[in-house]
Amino acid sequence: MTDDGVVVLQAKQAITEVIYRYARAIDRMDEQLLRSVFHPGSRHSHFYEGPSSDPGIPSSREAPGDFVAFALGLLSAYSRTHHQLGNTLIQLEGDGTATAETYFTAFHRMRARGDPLAAENAYDTEMDYFVGGRYLDRFESRGGEWKIVRRTGMTDWVRLEPGCSQGFADIAEQTIGKRAPDDAVCQFYSA
Repeated sequence: MTDDGVVVLQAKQAITEVIYRYARAIDRMDEQLLRSVFHPGSRHSHFYEGPSSDPGIPSSREAPGDFVAFALGLLSAYSRTHHQLGNTLIQLEGDGTATAETYFTAFHRMRARGDPLAAENAYDTEMDYFVGGRYLDRFESRGGEWKIVRRTGMTDWVRLEPGCSQGFADIAEQTIGKRAPDDAVCQFYSA
């Protein structure tokens, strides 16, 4: 393999890992990790339209300042989420930019009405909300670091059904996924 081929593979791997970190950050609700996948000035269009990560913008539940605040506020109405990533196609542009299309399937356990963290549109019982779609990302390498500068989320399908956790109670508590900083992965990488 030529040196150019190695450089291409390294860039594609770096981009892929940014996409993976995004999914982990969303599922663990890790604000610092989520902000780390976006370059300053990045833009977002995925159930939200505006800046991706700008912690300097004032934020409230009614008017999140950026996508990160919006996502973390929205996801607090779910007791757990799980984003599974699939096909990822990356095209390097040769000028320090790239595009990537990544398929995703996302599970969301909606909190029931009566739960203090439930959304205003909550149902009487927990519901399972599934979304299948794609992330269309534009990346830039700045200072040798690839990050997202523009994300558009595409929704290909959705499914909503009553929640079911048959057998979940039999799983050892220490092996059940949690949000940061309580999830085992937070201790795993710091050990």
